[in-house]
Amino acid sequence: MSRRVMGLAAGLLLVVTLPAAAEDTNTVLAPYLRARDEGRTHAVSGEVFAEPRSPTGSPTPYGDVSVLLLPYASDFEAELDRIRLGLRDSPLAYVEAAGRLRAAREAYEHELLFAGGGELIRGEVSDAGGHFRFAEVPAGSWLILAWREIPHGTAPRRVPGRDQGAFVGNLERMGYVAVEYWRQRLDVRPGETIGIRLHDRNIWATLVREEQHTPDRRPAPGDVGGGSKRRQGATR
Repeated sequence: MSRRVMGLAAGLLLVVTLPAAAEDTNTVLAPYLRARDEGRTHAVSGEVFAEPRSPTGSPTPYGDVSVLLLPYASDFEAELDRIRLGLRDSPLAYVEAAGRLRAAREAYEHELLFAGGGELIRGEVSDAGGHFRFAEVPAGSWLILAWREIPHGTAPRRVPGRDQGAFVGNLERMGYVAVEYWRQRLDVRPGETIGIRLHDRNIWATLVREEQHTPDRRPAPGDVGGGSKRRQGATR
């Protein structure tokens, strides 16, 4: 076999064995921008609520739910799946999942902005009746990512005046926030009525976020032990 043929064969082998490239953001955005320019848009509305607890009861609307509508990208969806699948890996993985999800979302939003698709990042907050609505959504596949925060706070620890200076700068846990997430994929087509129902029985994942506080306890005038030597002591 000649060197030229061997080189071509090696090149073909390299092409075949290389991993598939990640989705190009410009390629993802092109159909949405084209649909927008052609006027192929439609409204997307939805509601967030808790299902009735009895057959004769009424749903309880969830207000102040953040709802994000993003162009669908398989890479972003795969990252969300990885985060959810890793929840049971360890207690630390569970605690860090909320931060990882937020970082993944912000990274994808940054990619969209950099590629000129900032106007395709749609965000709404549900009203007191649990309703939300997006107007003039370009035709295509979209991803709904919504979340509701439920605080679980604890009262701050009371430190006597004589010890306050020793605790300045120490992180103090103030409880945690349970974050309920919904995730749905939808196809927007002109002429079709699109309604999204997010409720307590189709929550995608529940994550937690620790609430921490750095106290700035400067002894008030007259406090016992409030001298400068105590304030400048090493933190615990």
